[in-house]
Amino acid sequence: MTERQDLLDFPGTEALQAAGHVEPPSPQALARAMAAVRAAAQDEAVVTPLRRRRLASGRRIVATVLVAAACAAGVVVYTNQGAGSPAAQAPQQGKTVSAATFLTDTAAVAAARPMSSGPYWKVHMKVTYGKPSTWHGESSTFDEYISRSGYTIVDGGRTFKKPHSGWRLGPKTFDWNGLDQLPTDPAKLLEIMDSSKEYAGQSAFLQASHLLGESPASPQLRAALFKALAGMNGVKLVGNVKDSAGREGTELAFDGIPSSDRVIVDPKTSLLLEATQMSTKGHDLGLIERRTYLSVGPAEKIG
Repeated sequence: MTERQDLLDFPGTEALQAAGHVEPPSPQALARAMAAVRAAAQDEAVVTPLRRRRLASGRRIVATVLVAAACAAGVVVYTNQGAGSPAAQAPQQGKTVSAATFLTDTAAVAAARPMSSGPYWKVHMKVTYGKPSTWHGESSTFDEYISRSGYTIVDGGRTFKKPHSGWRLGPKTFDWNGLDQLPTDPAKLLEIMDSSKEYAGQSAFLQASHLLGESPASPQLRAALFKALAGMNGVKLVGNVKDSAGREGTELAFDGIPSSDRVIVDPKTSLLLEATQMSTKGHDLGLIERRTYLSVGPAEKIG
């Protein structure tokens, strides 16, 4: 047996060899696959004399893990076919994905992002307000610079400075420093956000969206927020859409008592692209507020 044949001597190799060219997996798929590969590589790093003599077998173990991880991650794998077989088996893709699965996958992408640093947190966004029936493009595009001691809004060449009120979670508000003290356990985080008995669930959806869209939350906190949403009832996966700026993303929805809320997430980066809230009762029935996050991230200076 040649070295190549030896390395390919593991369960599932026939399927991989028959697969041919397939589309690359999503970032979420890669995150899950790499987690499995790292675990296998770490296990292989502990090499005893006996295991050195079985190195070739170890290679097959890692290769088998790669195949298993690829399948678990949703990478397309075709079954091998011999001559004269009936119709080709369809690739294992296109399965219906739940909101919880999407959010859990996005949490893995968020956790893998680097920690941001800078004296300011800049949010460049467009806020649109009105009713679709009488939509006149009533909107404002501005920059918001947040520091640990306050924030500055730059709008149309005019600069306004005022203290930052913080981000609300449950009955409390948290400033930039306070975000670092929040728990990263999804269940505890959800318990803090979902404190409203009247609007149970919806308050958590809105608060998590606000943090994910505008705050300098750490990768660990962002991942916990996505996982907290994954554990909620009422969150629906709408599907692939484009936001008002023409960017592609995945839309999630929560239909509550006072409003119907939507967010669009970029699954490649875990960044929130847009958040829309439409009133569903009272004199504001049909009124929409839409926040489009054109760019969000650290900044070294204002301007």
